[in-house]
Amino acid sequence: MTASNSSDKKKTGLRCIVVETVNNKQPDDYKHVYLKLAIGFAVAFFFIFYSHQGALVGLWKLLVLHFARDWWLLMAAASLFVVGIAVDEKNRGTRGLLRVTRVDTKGIVMGRPGQKKTEATYFIPWNMLTCVESGIDDSGKQPYEFILLRMGNYLAYKLRRDIGFNWVDEQTLLTKARQHAPNAKYQIERSFTDVKSNDARYTNIWLQYLAPSGQRERKGHLQPGDTLNRGRFEVIRVLGAGGQGTAYLAKVVDGPSVDIADRLEEGKLVAVKEYILPMHANEGLSSRLKDSLDNEAKILSGIDHPNIVKLYDCFVEDHRGYMVLEYIDGPSLRAHIKSTGPAKSLLVVWWALEICSILRYLQSLKPPIVHRDLTPDNLIWKSDRHIKLFDFTVAHKFEAQRLATVVGKQSYMAPEQVKGLPCPQSDIYSLGATMYFLLTGEDPEPLSVASPRALNPDVDEKLDRIVQRCMQFDLKKRYADPREIEKELSEIGAS
Repeated sequence: MTASNSSDKKKTGLRCIVVETVNNKQPDDYKHVYLKLAIGFAVAFFFIFYSHQGALVGLWKLLVLHFARDWWLLMAAASLFVVGIAVDEKNRGTRGLLRVTRVDTKGIVMGRPGQKKTEATYFIPWNMLTCVESGIDDSGKQPYEFILLRMGNYLAYKLRRDIGFNWVDEQTLLTKARQHAPNAKYQIERSFTDVKSNDARYTNIWLQYLAPSGQRERKGHLQPGDTLNRGRFEVIRVLGAGGQGTAYLAKVVDGPSVDIADRLEEGKLVAVKEYILPMHANEGLSSRLKDSLDNEAKILSGIDHPNIVKLYDCFVEDHRGYMVLEYIDGPSLRAHIKSTGPAKSLLVVWWALEICSILRYLQSLKPPIVHRDLTPDNLIWKSDRHIKLFDFTVAHKFEAQRLATVVGKQSYMAPEQVKGLPCPQSDIYSLGATMYFLLTGEDPEPLSVASPRALNPDVDEKLDRIVQRCMQFDLKKRYADPREIEKELSEIGAS
C-alpha cells in the first residue's frame, strides 16, 4: 500500500500513517505504448503498400467512392478513439485511489471495485473508528477535498471526496457512522462543491448529525454576543420563541478562522431559526423533528423568489439545529392589522397580487410545493411595502393520491387539507381566508365560505366575490390557477 506521513507528531514521537491508494503499483503510463503501436503500424503499412502497390491502388479506386460517402463514420470512429484516450489519460492518476465499496453493520470496506483478489482490501470495524474529519489537500497542482477516517492515533484512511464515494455516497457513510460509531468524533465541513452549487442534498447530510449524547454546553436562550458555527454568526437579540425553539437576530462576522459563504458578507443581518433536538437521537420525537427540519431546509434550498425568504445556511451545534435565513425587518400582516385595524380594499388587492405571484411560482415547480400554512402570521410586510412569505415547516411536495399529515391553522385550512389530502388549490383557500382577515381584522370561521363584506360593508363587492370563490369547498368551483385571481384583482385596481 502507499502511505504518507502526517506532519503532526504525536507525543510518543510516532507519526500517523495515512493510507491513500489500494496498492504500491503506480498507474501505468501508456504514452510509450501508443507511440510504439503507431510506429509499428506505419512501418507495416509501408511494406504492404510497397509490395502490393498495383493491387492496392486498384482497390482504392474501387472503394474511394464508398469512403467518400461514409466519411462521417470514419470521423466518428477517430473522434471516439481520441476521446477514449483522453478519458483514460484523465483517470489514470486516480485509478488506484481508495473507494468505499461497502458500508454495513460491521464497518466500512474500502478498496477499488473490479480489483484483483490479490490486491489489498481495507476494513474499519465500527468500534475501531475514532474520528471522521474533512479537509483540503493543496500540496499538489490541483487542491482537492478529502475525508479522513481515523483508527486510533496512528492509522487513517484518506478518501478524495470526488473519487472515494462513487459507489457508496458520502451521506450513507456518515449516517451509518453516526448510528454504529456514536463515540467517534465528527469534524465535517460541508463540501465546497455543494456550497457552490447550493445542492439541496446537503441539508440531508447535516441533519443526520443529530446532537451526540452528553450535556449541552449552553443553558436556556442564547445571549447577545454569543457566537454560533465557530464564530461565524454573532447573536444580537431574540426575535421570538415558540414550542420548537427560538428565532434570533444575528450578524455575519468575518475573522481569520471564519469562511464567509456565498451571499453572506461581513456585517449582514440574518435570522437564525433554532430547533430543539432531543438529547437522545433514537427517540421517535427526534425522528419527527428531524423530518420537519429536513423538509423545510430541503424545500427552501430549492426556492428562489423575491417574495419568499431565502435560506443561506444550516448546521447543528450543541444539541440544536439552526437555519440561517434572510432577515426581514417588518411586522407580520397579523401584527400590522391588529395595530392599525382592517385594511382598505386596494391595499389588500396589492397584497393579494403578491401572494398570487408566490403561489403561481410554487405551483410551477416540479413537483409543485403546497405551503399548507399560508396565514397572516407567516407573511411579513417589509418597509418597502412588499411582503415576504416564510415558515415552510409543514410545506410539502404535492403528489397525487398521497395521504398527508393534517397540519395548519384551523381557520385557514381547506376542507381537503383537513382530510389529509392537500393540493395546490388548498393554498388558494388559505389565500381567501387570509384576505378575509386583512379586510375584517377577524379570523374566518373554520371550514366556511366567508364573506368579508358581511362584516365590513366598505369591502369592494368584486373583492368580496373573489374571497368567497377562493374559499369554495368544491374544487371545481374554487380558483384552480392563481393567474385567474390576478386577472380579477387587476380589474379592481384599475377601476
